[in-house]
Amino acid sequence: MILPSEQKAVESQAEEFNQAISPALATASKSTVRLWSGSRKLSYGTVVGDGSKILTKWSELLRAKSKKIQVDTGNGYHFAKLIGVYYEEDLALLEVEGPPLTPVKWSTEPLNLGSFIAAPQPDGRLASFGVVSVLERNLRDTDLAYLGVVGNPDYDGPGLMIADVAEKSGAKTAGLKKNDIILKVGSREISGLLELKNALIGVQPGETISLLISRNGTEEKVDVLLGNRPDLPESFNARVAQMERMGGDISRVRDSFTRAIQTDMRPKPNQVGGPVADLKGRIVGITIARADRTRSFIMPAAAVMDLLDQQPDTPAAAEAKLKAQNAKQEALASQTTRPDGRMIQPPGAGRAFPTEKQMRNHLGNMERIIEHLQAEMEALEAMDEPTR
Repeated sequence: MILPSEQKAVESQAEEFNQAISPALATASKSTVRLWSGSRKLSYGTVVGDGSKILTKWSELLRAKSKKIQVDTGNGYHFAKLIGVYYEEDLALLEVEGPPLTPVKWSTEPLNLGSFIAAPQPDGRLASFGVVSVLERNLRDTDLAYLGVVGNPDYDGPGLMIADVAEKSGAKTAGLKKNDIILKVGSREISGLLELKNALIGVQPGETISLLISRNGTEEKVDVLLGNRPDLPESFNARVAQMERMGGDISRVRDSFTRAIQTDMRPKPNQVGGPVADLKGRIVGITIARADRTRSFIMPAAAVMDLLDQQPDTPAAAEAKLKAQNAKQEALASQTTRPDGRMIQPPGAGRAFPTEKQMRNHLGNMERIIEHLQAEMEALEAMDEPTR
């Protein structure tokens, strides 16, 4: 516990920090709005275009009690209505009633690792701050290059031994087989599944890669045309969902963005959707999700500009897509899981080798659990340190 005297010192330092950073937020705050539905805080928004439009987080907007959205500019209130949805990015476009607001002026200067960034409140005060931890990348699995192999977890030799090959995948078409050992991707040596995954980062569907494999002790080269990852059902693992919420609230939609920069900013879910500035006051993007205790995502300014050049879905079309997606996920979940969440296994199947989908889901869950365990350990070590 922090002593009262220490608490006072922390509060004083926080106020000094806010005063020091406020000049960098001055411009961005003029284009930042807070959205309300009655007494419910929904999200932040970014004023775009000619000042008559607001870009915000769609999944948070769905919590609105009515179609009339109140817009708090920090200097007054307006009303706005939903006119479009960028469904794939979970962003919504609102139209403001009345005189135009102050639109954002984007900066497309690329952010570097470790760059300091901050998000303002509408009144100019600091909402959240942090640094860039991972540069722009695509978080949507189905848009990433897909080889189509499952590694044998019991193999401990050089390379990656294939345990299974997915039907209709590039690996299957190229003739890869169970028990083949992948030794290299191009000139890069492979030591396991993680190394194979890293070797495919930056490779796009439709590109061809050269593999060096060992089959029955004989090395040979195989060219593989990569495809798209298949669409997989959402994981309903209760333990993972619980751990994701440890240390604070998270956004309801927090992944599958096509162009995202990872940061350690800690905005609340109802503070997502507003502009982000660098130390020079340049508006470099918008916040799009609080992923967990230590991670959040922003969409860079160039990506936002490209998005706004596209025609959004109508609200009705977006709601229809959401309804269809939810129905599909529920159907897939009911086919593959029991009410207690365990995987269904056909009678007499014994301990069958997990399917590719199951293994990929399990691997993803394990990675997320490890991340959260690390975060919990860091939190325990820093319990006596003041938090942001």
